[in-house]
Amino acid sequence: MSILENVQRVLKLFADGASDLSFTEAATQLDLPKSSASHLLNQMTRYGLLDQHPQTRRFRAGALLGRASHAAYASSALDDACREVLERLSTRSGLTAYLSTLSGHDTVVLQRLNGNSPVQVLSSPGSRRDATSTAMGRALLARMSDVELHALYGDDASSALPVASQGAFATLEQLQQCIDEIHQTRHAVVIDGPIPGVGAIAAAVRNPVDGELRGLCVSFVSSLKPSASQIERWSRLVQLEVGTLGRRIGDPFWRTDTEL
Repeated sequence: MSILENVQRVLKLFADGASDLSFTEAATQLDLPKSSASHLLNQMTRYGLLDQHPQTRRFRAGALLGRASHAAYASSALDDACREVLERLSTRSGLTAYLSTLSGHDTVVLQRLNGNSPVQVLSSPGSRRDATSTAMGRALLARMSDVELHALYGDDASSALPVASQGAFATLEQLQQCIDEIHQTRHAVVIDGPIPGVGAIAAAVRNPVDGELRGLCVSFVSSLKPSASQIERWSRLVQLEVGTLGRRIGDPFWRTDTEL
């Protein structure tokens, strides 16, 4: 088997939902000798196709792949519409605004626009975070069908979820409760989650034609103690802008009561 075939097999593990893998897990799933698996994973890490956590030594898809996926999504008509919303969110709030999508268990940043606030929250395009712990990820997960959600996390409500970061849910039942709330409010808010001192407000749209998922959010520095009324104003802004986009593309999630 060629080196490129094995590279494709590794990447498929992540495409099929793995958020990270130990060396032993990768070698076992690839059914490769340990020496061959070690050489393959080390070479993929060297060239940016994988990242390896310095403490846990677990592998995950590299930032280079995130940047490549960003380029692949760049021609999407939905993304063109999302960028217009992104600009309004950033301009009207003064905050950093993000456009992201889902990749397995992670969110992937596609674009970032800085606001005019003197203190900004910055993550680069291609950055990945556990979806269950972030406002962006929860808003995106809330747009998935039960079948899609169970394919990612299983269908046993009491089963433990991988706790990848601070604020992540421990069980599928907790995640489902959060998703049910988002179905009611149509947006997600997380403060002091995976990054202490940072908050975010997010909502998501899904193209009814091809199922493309996109999330939009604004991030703020929670350690600056924004008031509850300010957070509420930002939440209404996100709901307004993302909801308008959703109705524009025919996303049934964003239909008004009079349209239902």
